[in-house]
Amino acid sequence: MSITKHQLARVLSAVLIAVLLIASGWIGFTYYGSLPTSDHDTKQTDSHISQTDLADDNTEPTEETLHIKTVKIKSPVAIFAEESTESDKLAVINKKMELEYISESDLFYKVKYAGTRIGWITKSRGEVTEKDVTVKHAPKGVSDAPFDLAQTKEGADIADILYNYGTMGASVAVIKNGRVAYHYEYGYANKENDVKVSENTKFRIASVSKVFTAMLAMAETDEGVLDLDKDLSEIMGFKVCHPAYSGTPVTTRMLLTHSAGLKDKSDMFSKSISSVSSDKRYYASKPGTRFNYSNLGIGIAGAVVEKSANKTISQYARDKFLEPMGIDASFDAKYLSDPSLVADCYAGNKIHHSSAFLTRSQERGKPGDVFHLGQGGLLISSEDLARLMTLLINDGQYDGRQYLSSEAVRQMLTRQDVDTKSAFDQCIGIRRYSKLVGKHDLYYHNGDSYGIYSLIAIDPADKSGVAVITSGAYAQRKKNSVFDVCDDVLNYAYGEILN
Repeated sequence: MSITKHQLARVLSAVLIAVLLIASGWIGFTYYGSLPTSDHDTKQTDSHISQTDLADDNTEPTEETLHIKTVKIKSPVAIFAEESTESDKLAVINKKMELEYISESDLFYKVKYAGTRIGWITKSRGEVTEKDVTVKHAPKGVSDAPFDLAQTKEGADIADILYNYGTMGASVAVIKNGRVAYHYEYGYANKENDVKVSENTKFRIASVSKVFTAMLAMAETDEGVLDLDKDLSEIMGFKVCHPAYSGTPVTTRMLLTHSAGLKDKSDMFSKSISSVSSDKRYYASKPGTRFNYSNLGIGIAGAVVEKSANKTISQYARDKFLEPMGIDASFDAKYLSDPSLVADCYAGNKIHHSSAFLTRSQERGKPGDVFHLGQGGLLISSEDLARLMTLLINDGQYDGRQYLSSEAVRQMLTRQDVDTKSAFDQCIGIRRYSKLVGKHDLYYHNGDSYGIYSLIAIDPADKSGVAVITSGAYAQRKKNSVFDVCDDVLNYAYGEILN
């Protein structure tokens, strides 16, 4: 069939328009996709962004062959800040570890340890070796599912850190671009039965649980069922009062900022909540003014969450966050899909608290009676813990759904007027530490109980973060209160994985 000039012109015109539309669309996508988003833009557009939409390029691992020079440690050795045993001791390195060689003097090797840190060791304790190795690097891009760092150089480096602290089992997750990007598992959930830690292994994360308890309280402020500044006596139905400051109401905000003045005592969780809240277990400072770390205070905050929701803390957590986000975690193991996934807690190479103990029934009485879970009882994997923390990075959103209002997140991450007598600022349920790692001002919380050392640290400014849970590691701690094993993993993640 013949085509007239007029018909041909119409076809060519249509093709030209289509090409222009496609080109303009591609240019628009490339241009606007590369622009930084303001806070206001985020609030308008984040609800349309799914986790899949956030995937990056470069999501495949890469390989390279390296010629490396290492110092193999022949016996445990101290690392010093300078070429002198009189200088500050930075760490102790176990035998059989291999540290990256940098240079040497007459008596010392200068080495890199824990992935990113620099120090000096005496030559008598090390032996220099050289070799060619082929290594696989973790992808720099973020894929739809978190990338397993096993079999990569980054995973091997983290394993070295964990090994050096005698860790029995551990789980690490790294947040990048506002989503969980990497995970790594190490060692044993139960050594006796040869049960390895997997990405589904749940740990009792100790005091890192306090951050989630604060998130539950902030969710209730969104719902209008909890006022953080209301007198606890009115909320709980019994008197909560500092005996020396009867005119100053004790509030939920004070509980969540460790400023209510409540003292921890060994018998506190064996009594009724009304008895421990109303006796003379108080510090001398006026409520609301001075930071005094209190497990009892955050425990009672968990009971406040229960009372306000008229549900147990496990039920409210499940309904509000965990089930909708697809997170298999709980304060009470009966809500887990498989309680056998809960790891034993090791102190060194011995079980401190067994999985059977950790998975016993935790709920008792009516909502508002349980106050021994919110301060440390959350059972969760590092990957799911990191996923929860992305809510504080992404303005309260996850996978296109709003779980906390942007105002609730803002309030939670705002410095509270509490005297900490320390380098950190106390926020609601979490702390802020300036330059905790390099240039990063991180919001963080650490945990310590039953041989578990844990840490969550996030930087909302660049949408990054790290979750670390360890069992059985050595109990060495930094001045910032973070345990050395967690601190070294944190610094490595920011220096090598997130860099």
